[in-house]
Amino acid sequence: MAGFHDRSVRQLSGGQQQRVALARALAIEPRALLLDEPLSALDAGIRAHLRDQIRALQLQFATTTLLVTHDQEEALAMADHVAVLREGRLLQFATPREIYEQPADTTVARLVGASTIWPCTVAGADIVDTGFARLAVPTAGRPKGAAVQLLVRPEAVQPDPPADAVNQLNGRPGMQRYLGASTRYDFHVEGAPEPLLAESRDVARTTVCLAPEKLRLLDH
Repeated sequence: MAGFHDRSVRQLSGGQQQRVALARALAIEPRALLLDEPLSALDAGIRAHLRDQIRALQLQFATTTLLVTHDQEEALAMADHVAVLREGRLLQFATPREIYEQPADTTVARLVGASTIWPCTVAGADIVDTGFARLAVPTAGRPKGAAVQLLVRPEAVQPDPPADAVNQLNGRPGMQRYLGASTRYDFHVEGAPEPLLAESRDVARTTVCLAPEKLRLLDH
């Protein structure tokens, strides 16, 4: 903020005003700090930069901080623990990695991170039947015939895999969303209730495979 000392707060940009507000809050050395949607009004570049600054300051001052946000990336990047709330009800409280990789149920899985969720049935040890394919996935001792939901995160989908890859699915690409370093796209598998959401550098042409170790089964 060097060079801005002679300006009033109202003359500063949105990101600069947020820095001033944070500095004022930390100046009194609070035991706890509440940040309610602190980055919501900022553009993407400033938001990412200020997000990292807030996280660094929070760690430096070791102040207990409660961050309220609707931004999933913001919550996962800034928090030590995340509480997922819906309609006033606590659905899950865990680390960001646990929330993303081991959601408590399909509601949490849909609220945090992009995903595809297919209903299926346990067909045997580490095998599920989706109705249109049998896939290898850790079943964690669930009994044969149990109804479950298969969670597939976009990064678990590999485009045009080697011929010997497991969990291969044939289909065709659909809508594509270029994100810079990668492309997020729909992959239509015949018989599937909804398209498979994939993300990779290259878009699959005719086949994808699902990495078993990255798949998760949810009971509800």
